[in-house]
Amino acid sequence: MKIFLIIDESNFYHPNFVAELIRTGQHEFVGAAVVTNSILAAYLKKNWHYLKPTELIRLSLKTAELVAKDKLLPKNSGASFYSVSAVLDHFGVDYFKLEEDIHQDKYLDIIKSKAPDVIISSTSQIFRKKLLAIPKICSINRHSSLLPAYGGIWPMLHALRKGEQFVGVSIHTMEPKVDRGIILAQRKIRIEKGDTINRLYEKSFEVSTDACLEALDKIAAGQWEMVASATENTPSYYGFPTKTDWREFRQKKGRFI
Repeated sequence: MKIFLIIDESNFYHPNFVAELIRTGQHEFVGAAVVTNSILAAYLKKNWHYLKPTELIRLSLKTAELVAKDKLLPKNSGASFYSVSAVLDHFGVDYFKLEEDIHQDKYLDIIKSKAPDVIISSTSQIFRKKLLAIPKICSINRHSSLLPAYGGIWPMLHALRKGEQFVGVSIHTMEPKVDRGIILAQRKIRIEKGDTINRLYEKSFEVSTDACLEALDKIAAGQWEMVASATENTPSYYGFPTKTDWREFRQKKGRFI
């Protein structure tokens, strides 16, 4: 199938996820939109005061390390990647960087020109009807929770503050309403003692490629049944963490990184 990616630029989680998807060679990646204005990053910059000093230091050092590696290490080895753009350059996938609303006609026209069968999303951008109508088959989203539980923003933080034992990853078909649709694949992750928000997102991306490929196999075969595990999860939805949410997270001895 022909695949178009709409994905947040990131030095942390997305690069190797994208690389693993493309490396399988199971599908043709015809293009990508690399989102550089992540609302999640903007929230964290605005609300940095919710992080402890040690977390700010660790986050700053880790970010600086990954940015330096992306700029300084050879781009042609293909061993590890530190930006989504570097992955797409390496594999020769055409892409554009997106700093504005993706629903502008100039962007929709580019995506249409690629004639994708499926759009894969892992981004903070919300898809509206015109975008959802472009792929021949459907759009699917990668979300770091066991949907229908913990839809919305920063599910790992909300799961930790609620004292959950498990988190996970879901791949679902996309509708105008956020984090709805048919859940085609899931992976369950046990929360271990000492797991931080960062570590749980690392774990979720480690299993995301396999889950995404499972969903694509089902789409290619025309299998649209909801995974059985999804019926075990109570629907819930959360927005950006509030001051109260952060306090509850800290009361559970939660750590960011």
